[in-house]
Amino acid sequence: MKYCLVLTTINVPDLLIDYAKNFVKYDHQKEAEILVIGDMKTPHEKVQDLVSKVNSLGVLAEYFDVEKQEEWLEKVPDFKKIVPYNSDNRRNIGYLMAGERGAGIIIAVDDDNYVDLDKDYLADHAIVGKKMDFEAVSDKSGWFNICSMMRFKPDRIIYPRGYPYYKRWKDGDFSINKVSGRVVINEGLWFEDPDVDSVTRLTEDVKGVGILKERVFLDKGTFSPINTQNTAYHRDILPCLYFILMGGNINGLVIERYGDIWFGLFAKKIIDHMGDYVAFGKPFAIHKRNSHNLLKDLKWEFWAITFTEMLSEFLDKVSLSGDTYAECYLDLAGKLEKFVFENEKIEKEAKKYFQDVVSAMKIWVRTCCDLKI
Repeated sequence: MKYCLVLTTINVPDLLIDYAKNFVKYDHQKEAEILVIGDMKTPHEKVQDLVSKVNSLGVLAEYFDVEKQEEWLEKVPDFKKIVPYNSDNRRNIGYLMAGERGAGIIIAVDDDNYVDLDKDYLADHAIVGKKMDFEAVSDKSGWFNICSMMRFKPDRIIYPRGYPYYKRWKDGDFSINKVSGRVVINEGLWFEDPDVDSVTRLTEDVKGVGILKERVFLDKGTFSPINTQNTAYHRDILPCLYFILMGGNINGLVIERYGDIWFGLFAKKIIDHMGDYVAFGKPFAIHKRNSHNLLKDLKWEFWAITFTEMLSEFLDKVSLSGDTYAECYLDLAGKLEKFVFENEKIEKEAKKYFQDVVSAMKIWVRTCCDLKI
């Protein structure tokens, strides 16, 4: 299969019916596959019924409940130990399965990101893997605000979840450079609910209502948060496609909701080193956000936001070595471990958590190599 769409859920992801209809409408049903990764809370029989409906539309789909996942994980016992239940970290299983099945482009979606039936969804993500000439944005701040590509109601400036606070309001001094290269990540943006952090959501309810720019490419040295909502990856970057282990408990507050953001930070650094590129824009999904307790989100995001500042500064300074994505990811993991160990400002509990993160990153790469993907 050329494309493999991966989704993890504890709900019944009815939105997959529209994805299947979209694939059929634009004649992609023979080159696309859908993998649904369940969890302990997933209503298994209802999801299996839904997947059967997707198959009846002519699109290959498969649902892996926890039992089927455990069977598959037996062949990668070290990796099995670092995949928690009741966690969106389980989407990592789907990424490995997609790679093992030979997918050229792996697409991550959340179960509240709906497809536009009137747009060819896979054609817009098909930019991944292509070598081309294009104009790339380079910002002097080192960061580009992808939310500047859209119009919002009320009309205000917002920043995406994961954009470091010490970099906000300092962007906008950018240049456009003509470059040539290969795109290995394409993040589609979102109408209705933008992907912003709990601090932003608590101040005002903002909706995405229009497009100002359909696509932006980031030049080397310029970052923007990369999430797992409506985002396509080339299989070559699978060794650094690890959705980072969350769950660390520091002073009574648990780190959550930034596993994709930290993956994206690490991946962009490595992509720059490897000479590839990241794009943002099309296809635009419709984000009908699931119900959230924003104060609970704020508690989960406190340390994640704090450490994102630290990780951003670390990546600004670190230099990588390696000729492959796997080599670079292991090099980055080792340098992150050294940075955390030597940083006196990081608390003991946080050091222990990041040791677990680094260990999991190394296991991820070994697992990719063991599976020959």
